[in-house]
Parts: sequence; C-alpha cells; structure tokens
Amino acid sequence: MGRKSRSANLLSNLPQLQNLIKRDPQSYQEEFKQQLHHFEASLAIFELKPDEEAKDFGELIGFLSQVVKCYPKQGARFPKQLIELVQKHYPVLNSELRRSIVQALILLRSRGVVSNLRVMPLFFTLFRCHDKPLRKLLYAHIVNDVKNANKGKHRNHKLNKALQGFMYTMITAADAQDKYGEGAIAAKKSIDVCIDLYRKNIWTDAKAINVIAQACFSPITKVMMTAVQFFLHPQKPDGDDDSDSEAEKTPEKAATKSSANFRLIQHMTNVNKKTKARMRALERAARLQKRTQAKKDGQILDYDEEDDEAANKKKKKKAQMSANFDVLSLIHDPQGFAEKLFARVQSSAKATKRGGSTVDRFEVRLVLLKLISRLIGHHQLQLVAFYPFFQRYLQPHQAEVTQILAILATATNAFTPPDILQPLIRAIADNFVSDHCSPEVMCAGLNTIRAIAFRQPLSVEPDLLNDLVMYRKHKNKGVMMAARSLLSLYREINPEMLHRRDRGRDATMGLKNGTAVKKDILGYGETRAAEGVEGIELLEMYEEKKNGATGKGSEQWQVEDADSNGSGSESESGWVSADEDGVSGDEDADAADMSADSIDLASSSDERGGSDDVVDEEVDEEEEEEEEEADEEVDADEHARGDGGAVKAAASATMSTESDDKKQRIDMVRFLTNEDFDRIEKLKKRQRNGQLKPAHPSKKAKVAKEAKGAQSDGEDAASDEDDDAMAIDDDSTASASDSDDDGNGDEGYVEDWHIIGDYHTQRRRRKATYEERMETIQAGRQGRDKFSSKKAKRETEGRSLSNKEKRKTKDYAMVTHKRSIVSKGRRSLVHKRHDLRRHITKQRKNGF
Repeated sequence: MGRKSRSANLLSNLPQLQNLIKRDPQSYQEEFKQQLHHFEASLAIFELKPDEEAKDFGELIGFLSQVVKCYPKQGARFPKQLIELVQKHYPVLNSELRRSIVQALILLRSRGVVSNLRVMPLFFTLFRCHDKPLRKLLYAHIVNDVKNANKGKHRNHKLNKALQGFMYTMITAADAQDKYGEGAIAAKKSIDVCIDLYRKNIWTDAKAINVIAQACFSPITKVMMTAVQFFLHPQKPDGDDDSDSEAEKTPEKAATKSSANFRLIQHMTNVNKKTKARMRALERAARLQKRTQAKKDGQILDYDEEDDEAANKKKKKKAQMSANFDVLSLIHDPQGFAEKLFARVQSSAKATKRGGSTVDRFEVRLVLLKLISRLIGHHQLQLVAFYPFFQRYLQPHQAEVTQILAILATATNAFTPPDILQPLIRAIADNFVSDHCSPEVMCAGLNTIRAIAFRQPLSVEPDLLNDLVMYRKHKNKGVMMAARSLLSLYREINPEMLHRRDRGRDATMGLKNGTAVKKDILGYGETRAAEGVEGIELLEMYEEKKNGATGKGSEQWQVEDADSNGSGSESESGWVSADEDGVSGDEDADAADMSADSIDLASSSDERGGSDDVVDEEVDEEEEEEEEEADEEVDADEHARGDGGAVKAAASATMSTESDDKKQRIDMVRFLTNEDFDRIEKLKKRQRNGQLKPAHPSKKAKVAKEAKGAQSDGEDAASDEDDDAMAIDDDSTASASDSDDDGNGDEGYVEDWHIIGDYHTQRRRRKATYEERMETIQAGRQGRDKFSSKKAKRETEGRSLSNKEKRKTKDYAMVTHKRSIVSKGRRSLVHKRHDLRRHITKQRKNGF
C-alpha cells in the first residue's frame, strides 16, 4: 500500500520524477510512458481551445523535453508534435506557453534530438509574433546555433544555403512590404541575424551579402536603413544591441560598453573595496572614454592599448582563416543596384505626401546617396544622371553641405565624363571659393575641387585652376593650405595646366629637358597596367633601413666584388647605390641613382581630401623660392650646357633607367607573406598621413645635412640611420588606432571632415610631450654651430667669461664708483663731440 502511494505521488511530482529518470532510465520506463500518453491526451484537448493558458500542459512539455533523450524510440514523435502545434496555432497561443514550447525545442536541438533544419524555419516564422522576449530568445539561439554549426574551417553549406534562401523569401514576401504587417518584423530580425553572422566571420559569402542587398529595396524605412548602414559600416557594431542591463553592474563588463558608463564605474570603484581587478577595469574604462571622445571630435590620438593588442591579434588571426572580401565587391550587378537606389532617391525628391505615398526624409536620402557614391567609386560605374542631381544642393547654406560635397567627390572616378563634372566644379568655385565667403566655406570648396581633380584631372579647366591656385597666398591658413594642396597635386599629375611660375623647379626643369611626367598624364578612359605590388618600394625602403642600410639582409642586393670590403657607397637616407659592376661609383652616380630609385614620400594622397598637407613657414619660403628661381635655373642650365649638355642629360637619364631595369623589385625575387602585405598597408597609411620622411629633401634640409655630415663622424651617421630605421619600424607595428573605423579599409572614400580640412576641424595630431619636443629641438640644433649663440660657443670651447664681459652684466650701483665711469661724467663738451664723431666714422666704415 505504501509503494502504490509513493508511485502516485511520483507521477504528480514531475521534478522528482525527472531526477530519478536521469539517474536510472530503465527503472522508470513505465512512468515515462504514462506521462507521454498523458501529453498526447492533453494535446488533443488543447487543440480544441489553443488560446487557453494551460499552465499544467506547459510544465508537462518541459518535463518531457528534459527526459525524452533517455528514451529515443518511445519519444521519437514528441518533437514533431511540438513543431506541428506551434506551426498551426502560433498566432493565438498564450505568450508564456509559446515561450515554454520554444524553450523545449531549443533544449531538444541542443541535445541533438532534432536537427536544426527542422526547427530553423519555424524559428524564423516565429519572428512574426508580437512578443519581444520571444524574438530576443530566438535571435540569440539562431546566431549561436549557426555559429556552432560553422566552427573553425568547417562550413555547413547545406544549412547555410537553406537558411539564406528562407531569409530571402521572408524579405521579398508580400506581407514584408507592409509597414504594419507581421512580415515586416520578421524581415527586420532576419536582416539582423544575417548581419550579425557576417560580423562574426561566419556568413561572408556572396549569397549572404546579396540577401542583405535585397533588403535595401524594402519600402519599410527601418529595414532599408539597416541594410544600407551595413554596407556603409560593415564591421561597425550596432549601437542598439539588446544586451542585458545587468551586465553593466559589474565593472569588468561595463568597461567594454560605451564611455557613458565611465562615471558609474568610477563611482563603484570609489565606494567599493579597492582591488586590482576594479582598478584595471577603471583604467580600461578611462581609455575607452578617451578613445570614444577622440573619435567623436575627429582627433587622431596615439593612445596606449596594451590590453587590446592581444585581442586584436587574435581577431586578425581568426579573420585570416576566411577570405573576407569587401562587401561592395560581392554585390551582383552593382550597376543595376545603384540605378535602383538612385531611382528611389529621385522619386522621393520629387514626390509629395498628398497621395498618401511614402516619402523618405532628407537624412534617409542622404544615406542612400552615400551608398550610391561608394558603389560608383568602388566599381567605377557610370551613372550620368547622378551628378546633375547635386546641382541644386551646391550652396553654402544647404543643410549637411559637407556630406553632399563628400558624396560628390567619392562618386567621381576615372571613367566619369569631364563634361559632366565641369559645370559642378564651376558652381562650387562660384558659390564656395570667393572673397565674400567665410574661410571655412572657401576651404571646403577648394578641398572638394582637389578631391574631384585627383580622381578626374580633366574635370578642372586651366583658367579656373590658375584662378584657384592664386589663393595660396590667402591670409587664412586653412584656405592657404587647401590652395597649396591643389597646386601640389597638379604639379605632380599635369604641370602643363599651370602657369610657368607656378609649376615649381622640378616640373619646369622636367618639361624643359623632355623628361617630364607626361607618361603619367592619362586621357579620358585610359588606364595603366600595374607593374607589381603597389607600395613595394616602401617595403624595400623599410627592409633597407631595418638592416642598417648595409644590404646584408636583402636578397636582391649582393655585391659581386667580395674583396671590396664594403666599398659600395651608401646614401644618407639608407639606399644602396650600385653601378653595372656591382661596385658603387662616384657621388654623382649615387645622386642620379637616388633621384631615380627613391620615391617621393611627401606626395599627398587623395584620400585625405587635400587637407593633410601640414604647411609651416619653412615650406612657404621654400615654395616661393622655387617659384622665383625655377625659370632662372632652367635658362641658366640650358645656356651653360647647350646641345652637348642635353645629350649628356639624355645619356644620364638612359643610364639611370638601365640601372632601374637591372635592379629587381622584392616581389620579383621572393614571395610576399601576409606580414609583408600588412606592413605595406601600414607604411602607405603613414605615408598618406605625412609621418614618413620625404625621399627628396628640400634645399634647406640638404644644406643642414651637409653641414652635419662635415662636423660629425661615422658613429653619428650610423646612429642617425638607426633612428630612421626605428621610425619606420614603429610604423610597421602601429596599433589598430590608425585603422579605419568603418572597417571598409582605405577605399578612397571622402568624409565630411576631409572636406572641411584639418585646420578648421579638431582632427589634429596629439600634442607632443616634453620629451618629444626636446628631441626635436636637439635634432634641429645639430650642424648649426655657426648660428649658435656666444654662450653656446663659449661652453663648447670650455672657457668662462672674462672680467670685461662680467662687468657688462653688473648692477650700476656696483660700478658707479669706478674711475672709468666717473671720468665719463666729467668730460667736457669738446671731448664728447670728438667721441661722437669717432663713433659715427667707425659705424660708417662697418657699413651701418
């Protein structure tokens, strides 16, 4: 009798029965069968009224989901019954019961009782429910399940194809086009899942990208903006992620959040016990706040990221496991994609709300135009109607005018017809670059014209160009920097469009000698085939510097004459000059090789929009001297050398080209590794930012260098070369702070702060520390002994002041009783007149 009562109580106590079944499944098989029959009977009754709460029925489902794995044969139908129940009645089911059933299915899926291909379509369908906790639960499970199914190098292509196809049907479904329909919610969550899986390096194939691209045509603004923002910022985490608010309570987790939690972490650290973990969390939060504020202000800071470097290395290793191409490169038919988006922008710009149609706001249209411009610039598309569309927006008082100018510059490429761009550039010059405009407006106009001209040099007319270049002497430094940047651009790409006085010495002499850069001037539609890896010369210079400019570590530099014992000459910048016999020649040959082989690291890049040229007083004086002396030097050279000089110049040019041909690049000698390509990208970025020293120094730098070389020994030169090598080595190991925030890489996109310019924004480099300023001061003092003060000369000679010199600095009360001072006051007028005349005569003899 006691055993029967215990058995009856056991059937009603499901948690106890669950514990006993997990311990000994065989002994409680009959009890499980009874509960399974009870479930089937309750299911038949529940289907008559599916909108009931049925709390006991939910508990029974939770019990069976826990123990059904112990009886695979008896419980084989259980998962199918749950799936069919949810598919039929999910809109009318009670929210608590529906969540209990979903949790049971998730448990069965995690234990391998049911496959993910059976439950995933159901979970995507349940996104239609107006139940936010349920959607949050489903979202987390889908992402984690797909992530676990694609661990490491293994990819479950069958599951990925099925889910991507199902998501595509949900996005393009008829009910997904209704703003207030259930399909809109499911489409939004499906897009979020796809984007999250891409950012986790799981779905990085073209099919997933095109599923997201299809959402860009959704009539629902929220769905469309989610997809468009993904293409603009593919690696940027979402700002509104649904993380638990309780995670912010611990300092360790809150430190990884936004900088808004810094005050909370600081307060918790002050009131709680001081531990090392809390102090480390406070330091991480402080660095995060500083970094966030710097990004918000647009500053460039070299902050310390010791804790983040290890995490970044791990992320880079994981990212290298899979080929992660740019998202814009994976879009099928980018021309049609851009045309459809632009058609939507045009219809929204012309439509009105009178007919009840949906009209996108100006901010939404601006984001669409930004994506279109990046598509045009990335794929070099031709969308002729895109450029005249901006004609009415080119006014200084237009809202978000800097973004509009940046979009226009980004959309320009080498295949854009110059005839279409010339009216736009003329409008920018008339409306932005004039004396009645403010300096910020003028700077924005000049930077925009420069950004467009870099991509399409034929778009600027010569007369307009020479008028704009005249602003290089403007009183405002920002306008002067922008005008000089435009001038330096055309000195490199097409100096013939400039006046003779504005071409500069190098371009003018090149045009006179016939060795100008005419080969670099391309006509409309012309392209130049690549002759190797872009930026390989930077890697070569880096390795030369790293190896101490001795050529020992470079495989392509091997001196044939082993007995010369280092007779090959080494230039001061670290380049090894060699003639045909493998042994260095005289200084003239070295200088010719240097001018032919080295690269101009001072050339500015188009990615900065013409605002990265840091112009100081020395550069201004040098450029003015070049403008004044260029023509005189060219004429003097022609007069001095005559025809024979021209022949010698041509012969030296051919010899330099022959030496260039004999010198093999690094990519022709050995295979480049991933580290080499990363180093090239970092060196190129530092070159664009102006952080690498130019290969062709100015005249003042050459004079200072010669004076320094005449007074310093070989040890000083070796130390200088080591310092240069360390500077480049620091560039190669730069932190992730130099990388782009968008995750797009450096694709030539122009942003609004590029249009305004560094001078009128807060995007300036951090203030140098006291040690860095002192190093710069000491480096500038070397080799300038003849310009030093008398005190410095006296200290170098090791002598002190004489009594006569000391007397000059004494107080007057100390010397007023001296005989010489007293006699001066007692002189007669005749003596004073003689002394004055003697002084005047002496001054005239000295030239005063």
